[in-house]
Amino acid sequence: MMLWLCLDNPQLAIEALGLSPQTHWVWTAHGSQRWAISGLEGGDIRAGLPYPMAQLRAPATRPLPRDPAAEARALAARAQVAYGVGSPVVVGGFEDPAGHQPPRWWLWVEIGASARLFGGVEAVRQRLLQALQPQGLQLRSGIAPTRAAAALLARMEDDRPCLDAAALPARLDPLPLAALPWPAARHQAVHGVGLRRLAELRTLPRDSLRRRFGADLLRDLDRLYGEAADPFEPVPPAERFEHRLTLLEEIAHVEALLFPLRRGLQALIAFLAARDQALIRLRLQLSLAWGAPCDYDVHLLSASRALPRLLDPLREQLMQRPPPAPVRALELRAEEWTTPPAQQTDLFDTAAVSLDWPATLERLQARLGRHRVWTPACVNQLLPEQAQCQAAPGHEGAPPAAVPRPLWWLPQPQRLTQPPRHTGAVERIDSGWWDGPLQRRDYHWLDDARGRRCWLRQDRSGDPLGGDVWWLQGLDG
Repeated sequence: MMLWLCLDNPQLAIEALGLSPQTHWVWTAHGSQRWAISGLEGGDIRAGLPYPMAQLRAPATRPLPRDPAAEARALAARAQVAYGVGSPVVVGGFEDPAGHQPPRWWLWVEIGASARLFGGVEAVRQRLLQALQPQGLQLRSGIAPTRAAAALLARMEDDRPCLDAAALPARLDPLPLAALPWPAARHQAVHGVGLRRLAELRTLPRDSLRRRFGADLLRDLDRLYGEAADPFEPVPPAERFEHRLTLLEEIAHVEALLFPLRRGLQALIAFLAARDQALIRLRLQLSLAWGAPCDYDVHLLSASRALPRLLDPLREQLMQRPPPAPVRALELRAEEWTTPPAQQTDLFDTAAVSLDWPATLERLQARLGRHRVWTPACVNQLLPEQAQCQAAPGHEGAPPAAVPRPLWWLPQPQRLTQPPRHTGAVERIDSGWWDGPLQRRDYHWLDDARGRRCWLRQDRSGDPLGGDVWWLQGLDG
């Protein structure tokens, strides 16, 4: 037996546009009639209210036309998050052909197999709701053995799980027929014969119901109570994350751009958390009112899915290099992610706050540029002055040499006018014939008059009477 967790999305129409239901609401039209399909916080406007009445009740708010493509993208993004608690995941909706009812949107995830893994059905429900909570979504949930029953319980805001198909009649029979996602014509027909609740409908003979209301009603009724198969097509897990948001108004200031950017990053974090992955590389592309799009890249030094680690570098880059024109749309793409490293802490660690050095270095890179923040790393080269390079912070490089070498190298070696006294070679090279002329060198450490520890190079000529050339190459760091 399957067990479905359903999320009812009553405000999807406004949430898909990335706006707040406190100041905006969405309308749709059927013929010459228009009505609201998203509510306004405070109850001034509810879904299904005619457009003129909604304007009279909240004249200071802004009505917006419906965007079905944005709704589909938003619902698909939530489906990817639901894969973190179960499988398969199904999305669906209801559209009244006559246009007399507002649309509805649902997301189902089968949790019968994963309930024991997460500690029960309530734990699964809370896990999914908490994953979506940072996005500020309005959701209602229901749990039942059939998808239609779970959606109906969510519609009625009945969060008590129904775990057994045998318990469905007791839970569903008292519910009103008006709550079912049926076309307006069917609702008018059953209402016209005095039927108000599911129990009253089920007591009538099936042959009479079929003749009066058609076979589709019986089919929907059987699927609701688990007495008939309810086929579905699951949403496939996404191979990559792409979030695109078209702004309703052009944004010319970076601070105003951070709000939709934060919402997109929260969707990315939920996507990663559902897969237990962490981000390594992210790209933000801004579509402008004129000119070519602007790209911003974030390459984390260590994998993470914490919002500050993703938002702070983007904010720094936007402040240092603001868009040259107003922004019309933004697109976030996760270029690379991986399994996050296991977090280990000291049992006796009493420090209240630990310094997050990777986050600090990432902010410095975003502010100063990636080429200005680096770490010295060893490379496999014969000559000491060539065995070090500038690498990204955190790069380990090759194993260091057995003898100490200088950290600071002079841009150009300085030739010494006379050889130093009392030196002993710490490193000798007498090789290199495979990629150029033969190298015959000795390297020395020597303290000069100013107390500096200097790295000297002696080019050996092989003449026992002298002829060697001495160079100052570097200093001890």
